[in-house]
Amino acid sequence: MRGVPNAVPVRDPDGGSAYILYRKDRVKCSRGAQLLNSHKIRNKSPTNRVVATCCNSAMFLGFDDARHRISMYRGRFQGDIPPLQMRFQTRFKPENGDVPSDVPSYPAFPLKFLVKLLGARVAMLLHR
Repeated sequence: MRGVPNAVPVRDPDGGSAYILYRKDRVKCSRGAQLLNSHKIRNKSPTNRVVATCCNSAMFLGFDDARHRISMYRGRFQGDIPPLQMRFQTRFKPENGDVPSDVPSYPAFPLKFLVKLLGARVAMLLHR
């Protein structure tokens, strides 16, 4: 990102964006929350792209609907980052983009991912 010191791009060389998914109840902004600004691509979209206004850096994707997760841009993390486990929604890749074969890739949401999401939702309901 031009003009932003130490900015980390949120798009990978293949055109995708790597996220780390967390349960909403386990994420808290420890400081600077007043500097976060939400943007929508379409007015009716449940997806909000949240940007830090101090440095114009994309931070995470939030949702207006009942989704219990938050998608944080992987490039925003430093240190011991969880390993990439899978790529999904690859049907939206650029026409000339190649999807790396280092982890499993899926054109939509794979069943095992949906099962993990359901498990996390149940754990939240049980306060675990």
